[in-house]
Amino acid sequence: MPRHSSFVFLLVLALVARAETLDRIAVTVGKYVISEQDLVRDIRVSAFLDGTAPGFDGTQRRKAADRLIDQYLVLQDATETHATLPPAGSATPLLTPLKARYASEAEYRAALDKAGISDAGLQTHLLTGLRMLRYTNVRFRPQMQVSEEGLRAYFEALMSQNPNAPAQSFEESRGQVEKLLTDQQTMQSLDDWLKMMRGETQILYREAVFR
Repeated sequence: MPRHSSFVFLLVLALVARAETLDRIAVTVGKYVISEQDLVRDIRVSAFLDGTAPGFDGTQRRKAADRLIDQYLVLQDATETHATLPPAGSATPLLTPLKARYASEAEYRAALDKAGISDAGLQTHLLTGLRMLRYTNVRFRPQMQVSEEGLRAYFEALMSQNPNAPAQSFEESRGQVEKLLTDQQTMQSLDDWLKMMRGETQILYREAVFR
């Protein structure tokens, strides 16, 4: 083969390889890349945890992308602030109730195989969620200040939404009501922060992946 023909052939191979690599990119968040395979993995694991069949249409891929973007933004902030996060292995206890769904370890492993995921991948997913939760509580919960008036108003709203619930006084429910309201406000604070960070970060979706 002539030398120039060999060069052209190698160039074509390089371009094809580059195109295949680009096709695997679903989203870029700044310089961070989320691949199409990342979306598929997230969908499979989320469906396994929910006990539902995975869906891979554009809507489900977009939801997975949004989850992974949020994960990156939160954990990147944790890294930049040098936050202490749960170490590897911390999510292992979370597997216990999942494995309880199955009669044996073999049945559990078979379910993982059927779902197209691995035990290591499942643990990584759980660890990421645990780290996000812990950091959210460290980052946003201390900012929450709940007034007595706010607690009573929230309690009354809960009672009106659940008229058939056993009757309880405000004082009896105070601790639980305060936790629920603080949790709600913490998540709202997180949502507001994520909205701000998304506005400040260049996020590019490769629309072909979501069709």
